[in-house]
Amino acid sequence: MQAQKVEQEYIDIIKNIYKGSTAKIKLESTGPTFSIERGVKQGDPLSPKLFISILESIIKRFNWEKTGLNINGNYLSHLRFADDLVLLSESSTQLQNMIDSLNTASKQVGLETNLSKTMVMTNSIQRRISVDNETLKYTEKYIYLGKQIGFNRKHNELEVERRVQNTWNKYWSLKEIFKSNMPTNIKTKVMMSCLLPCLTWKFTSKLKSKITTCQRGIERSMLNIKKIQKIRHTKIRETTKATDALTYAKRLKWKWAGHVARLKDERWTTRVTTWKGPIGKRLKGRPHTRWADDLIKTAGTCWPQIAQDRDTWNSLEEAFTFT
Repeated sequence: MQAQKVEQEYIDIIKNIYKGSTAKIKLESTGPTFSIERGVKQGDPLSPKLFISILESIIKRFNWEKTGLNINGNYLSHLRFADDLVLLSESSTQLQNMIDSLNTASKQVGLETNLSKTMVMTNSIQRRISVDNETLKYTEKYIYLGKQIGFNRKHNELEVERRVQNTWNKYWSLKEIFKSNMPTNIKTKVMMSCLLPCLTWKFTSKLKSKITTCQRGIERSMLNIKKIQKIRHTKIRETTKATDALTYAKRLKWKWAGHVARLKDERWTTRVTTWKGPIGKRLKGRPHTRWADDLIKTAGTCWPQIAQDRDTWNSLEEAFTFT
């Protein structure tokens, strides 16, 4: 913390907060007192920040300026969010060296790698990667910060299918509310509280259909309307007064795209968005759908330049949202 220019007064206060900390667990009765040791503590607003500080000091020890993925001449070696860490590499040898360096430095400050949650993904040959001579497992997909990532060409579609399934699981876990005689506006509020922005989705026709079908199915279910009754979804929406999930998601993506385009500093958000991908030969078949393809259909290939004018960009929002 001293290296990160935190004043000594605050360092001493933090030390006193955690010095000799104890806790008890209360269920049917109160358990014995135990001391609180290492680890990120759930519900403690300071604990994850201290962990980030420690991890930052570890990462700065490494000479990773030319390590990782080459993004237009800049190298992206890792992603960090609290205690979730992703290492990026263009070769298995480089990745193994990064893991060894991180593992050694982490042990020096009392941190350990959770091997049960550590996986390896590749779009090439699977070579042995290990931590302390324990081989790490390869996986084709992984949930990182709530989003499923993978090299599968259909990963965008698979992610939406997973979200739709999770939505129905959550719906039925709250059936005491949705299938009850509670007022419709309360049911709608509960449903909309689960609506999250998905700014990185590629809105293909199939994806849009899945989102719309899921929401309409939930609305029919909570109103006890059968599909065979053939009641139009516009009539059902008049009753539920719910926000359209697809419209909401597309509007947020449009706003996010404009925000990214107007960023002036060289942050990774902008670099990755404008990146054309690695140099090499494209595989046979139709090119992959890109994140910006639906933006280009509305604003053209010069959409980053158009987004510089907020008024012009905002005037195109409705055209993008309802296509």
